[in-house]
Amino acid sequence: MRGRLMHHAPAIGCCGPVETDAPLAVTINPEARVNVARSGAPIGILTPGEWHTLAVTVVNDGFVTGPLAIEAEPVSGLRLELPAHELTGEHRQETAFRVRLDAPTVVDVTLTFRALGALGGLANHSTVNLLLSARA
Repeated sequence: MRGRLMHHAPAIGCCGPVETDAPLAVTINPEARVNVARSGAPIGILTPGEWHTLAVTVVNDGFVTGPLAIEAEPVSGLRLELPAHELTGEHRQETAFRVRLDAPTVVDVTLTFRALGALGGLANHSTVNLLLSARA
């Protein structure tokens, strides 16, 4: 069984495409605005009842520090582990979150990324929709 394969345009950062093997790329521009996009990397195989790690590449052109939170509204049949990632101000960091589909299904989940670092909450947020599929 395989996750649904979809092709996406490269994730775009401040100054061009983000090269990554992660399915999601987050860019923080010099004004600390947060943008998230699907990369060309596939999500891979999803098996019902098992946890799957989804990698995220963060390109921090604003050198923002503090938490990068990932938020989502509840979706029936989908469990998410969305830990806050600590932005260190480094230009590039890797992080991840985990997903679990309880049964064979297809779900659409909206993820919101928020950075609340040195700007005291002035940083904007961005969202991305993921279509996740698992089959027995």
